[in-house]
Amino acid sequence: MLALPPLTRARRLPAALFIAAFVAALYLLPLHVRFVQPTPLSPTSVDRAVPFLDWTIWIYYSYGFFLLLPFAVSRDEGRAAGALYALMANSIVAVLIFLIWPTSGVVQQPTIGGISGLLWDGLLAVDRPTNCFPSLHVANTCICALALRRESNAWRYMAPVWALLIVVSTLTTKQHFAVDLLGGAVLAGLSVWLVRTLVRVGQGR
Repeated sequence: MLALPPLTRARRLPAALFIAAFVAALYLLPLHVRFVQPTPLSPTSVDRAVPFLDWTIWIYYSYGFFLLLPFAVSRDEGRAAGALYALMANSIVAVLIFLIWPTSGVVQQPTIGGISGLLWDGLLAVDRPTNCFPSLHVANTCICALALRRESNAWRYMAPVWALLIVVSTLTTKQHFAVDLLGGAVLAGLSVWLVRTLVRVGQGR
């Protein structure tokens, strides 16, 4: 097994900054490097039944904060490290899929103003309707929810609710199809298995 260090308190902030940059970099890479044309995905009856709710962009964006929570609130150094390594595995496996078999969805063009409109403008300027399957948004949310669910404080109850809202928001903002969510959940399970099988978290200092 690969021996990797735990996340002591002194390492938490660098780890949080690192994983944010790591996830963003690997996600954006396939948007600029294409070996094959994306395969268009078609909505299912589930996708057609879910309404487009432009205001849920706020919940969708809250994913960024949720991604950092295990490093901010986890009381277990090994658990925080496990979340970090699983998030890294998510991105590595996902970017391989995005490069080998890219997929695309449908762009939504909401006509709302104010701060919500600015959030939509920012999303559409950076993100493209590609990298759909599997949903890295969902995969990373599942990893963080699992880590927080094992805490002994209120986060064990709040994290699953917040995670569910984020997952649903990927549908209500029409950023993903239902099959992408399923793929994201499977990816999260695979990453957890890989980390538990291949990685041994050492002792902190």
